[in-house]
Amino acid sequence: GLCLMTAVFVLFGCAVDPETASRQTDEKIGSLIDRHWDESLASRPESLIESFSSEAREARLQEVCQTELLTLPRAAELALANSHEYQLAKEQLYLTALDLADVQHLYDWTPFSRTVGGYALEGDRDGEGGREALGVQQESGLSTLLACGARVSSGFTVGYMDVLTGDFRSGLTSIFQAAATVPLLRGADRKAVLEALTQAEQNTLYEIRNLMRFRQTLLVSVVTEYYRLLQYDSRMKNARTHYIQLLSLIDRMAPLASTGRVAAHELEEARQDQMKAWDEYVQLRQLYETQMDAYKLLLNVPQETAYGLDQNEWAALQADLRALPLTEEQAVEAALNQRLDLANAFDQTLDAQRHVEVAADALKADLSLVGLYSPASDNSRRYAFGANPGDLDRVRDRYEATLRLDLPLDREVEKNNYKRTLIFLAQRQRHHQKMTDQVVLEVRKACRDRREAEERYNTQKQARELAGRRLEQTQTLLQYGRANARDVLDAQQDYYQSEAAFAEALFLYSAALLDFYRDTGLLWVTPDGQWEAKAAAAR
Repeated sequence: GLCLMTAVFVLFGCAVDPETASRQTDEKIGSLIDRHWDESLASRPESLIESFSSEAREARLQEVCQTELLTLPRAAELALANSHEYQLAKEQLYLTALDLADVQHLYDWTPFSRTVGGYALEGDRDGEGGREALGVQQESGLSTLLACGARVSSGFTVGYMDVLTGDFRSGLTSIFQAAATVPLLRGADRKAVLEALTQAEQNTLYEIRNLMRFRQTLLVSVVTEYYRLLQYDSRMKNARTHYIQLLSLIDRMAPLASTGRVAAHELEEARQDQMKAWDEYVQLRQLYETQMDAYKLLLNVPQETAYGLDQNEWAALQADLRALPLTEEQAVEAALNQRLDLANAFDQTLDAQRHVEVAADALKADLSLVGLYSPASDNSRRYAFGANPGDLDRVRDRYEATLRLDLPLDREVEKNNYKRTLIFLAQRQRHHQKMTDQVVLEVRKACRDRREAEERYNTQKQARELAGRRLEQTQTLLQYGRANARDVLDAQQDYYQSEAAFAEALFLYSAALLDFYRDTGLLWVTPDGQWEAKAAAAR
């Protein structure tokens, strides 16, 4: 009965509820990430793990489809909420924090409890006069790994035997025992002992930075592609307006051609230009629709969703064109201080230096001090089920102190590993230097692109104004017979092209500024897709 109750308790009483375990793990991982998260760079997502549910996804998508006007903040919010890649980045952070929790657990006081119970039978050589008993033995204790490299454990063992026949000794026996193993040479360096924990914490920090950086690049892609859609929409509308203006021009030219004031071939040229304008409008419409489908894929929304763009964003771009907030030298300095991927590359160089020191520690000899303590037991019945009689036979206190020495006669693997760490350190140093040069190159290019885009925008803005005035003048001159139809058609075509060039320049001007903030690392993004440019500061 005792064995049965013990088995039932162990198998069912100590079971862990899966939902409770999952909730406790979420709380622990959330606390770990909070401890490593830098709120000055970006705010943390409320949830890192989201269970996939087709029903929940359909409900969310139905809500999305009800929105006819796709504003830019809404697009950024949808991208961060629905992006598969962003969710993968969050899950990778969670998994890395799980690895950190596993390593931290090695340095915690870990409880253990083991129970053995069963039936024992011993018979004489002649098969008669056997001994028979039922017994159970429970062992519980704690163990941990200290920062100095010592491994400490303590345990309490309780054994009970119920004799059925023979001369087994019935009763209850208990002992306490504590042991410690302390390395004195190899493995005694605190840095070597804590290397696994230090690296796990660094890996968690790297994934946090990767998540922040991914959020920046994703937002820049979402905003840039939104502006590109606005540009295509502007070009499409401009092409349609151009076509309508040509129709109006043909209507005005037809009476003049009938009276001989306009040559017939000029009227035919105008009609050819009209057909070309319609063909270009059709191509631009297809380009816009294709780009819109690609944008829906970026936001991970259904393709059948009908969205309209917020034209106020296009007007706001023309009204609020900002100059570069920093000089090129200041931008480079800001990027060297703020770029999260560059910070990872630098810290990984420090990791490699640490690995060299740990590998050097492994070349030492093994010298350990082993200590054991077990207090006396005054129980005269000292024979428990499932144990060697000597294991529980303690009639006086026992102290042990032992030195164990393992000479480094064979350290071939350790020597090879040490050389590997030296090579890896050189690789990480070169990688950091290359990445530093790459960051400087990206920032310098972003500054040049921004200056070029600004100059091009100002030029195209003036060209559009000139083309508009020229078109008005030639149309007026045509009415008084002082200009031919070809002059009007050329002016109309130039004005149409200047509108397209202006729209492209406006897009490039805005995209260049976004690239500048991304490449300098000064873009601050919230989990719901809101953003702002932060002032440069040393990290």
